[in-house]
Amino acid sequence: MNMHAPTNTAIKSLAAAAALAAVALLAFLALSGSPAAAAKPKVYECQHPLITGQEAINPKGISPKAACKVVRELGAFLSTNAHIEELYECVGATPKKPGRPKLLMTEFNGWKLKLVKEYNFYMTKPGQSFRVAGQDFPVNCS
Repeated sequence: MNMHAPTNTAIKSLAAAAALAAVALLAFLALSGSPAAAAKPKVYECQHPLITGQEAINPKGISPKAACKVVRELGAFLSTNAHIEELYECVGATPKKPGRPKLLMTEFNGWKLKLVKEYNFYMTKPGQSFRVAGQDFPVNCS
């Protein structure tokens, strides 16, 4: 039988390959995290310390204080049925299914206004954005 003992170079190469594979596996696992491991949104209660249902979520390019000022202005605007009717209407209702909201106003106080996932307000300006949520924002077509 002709058996050769592995050389030091071969052992080092195998160890390096195993270490590289382990690093690659760890990087893959870190990058392919589950949705449950995703970062939670940053929610700012806009009338703190009260919990009133006016929230700015994930402000980008704008301070939470400035975003909350806009959220409170939108809340004040929507305090009357007439303004709610100016903001959106419900379309596509059937006897068995409620309609879905359609924005009639696409701008509020210089901010572009959109509905995402049909019921969440999203406000943007160049380089700035945040989502608006809370019980004070009654986008409801039921």
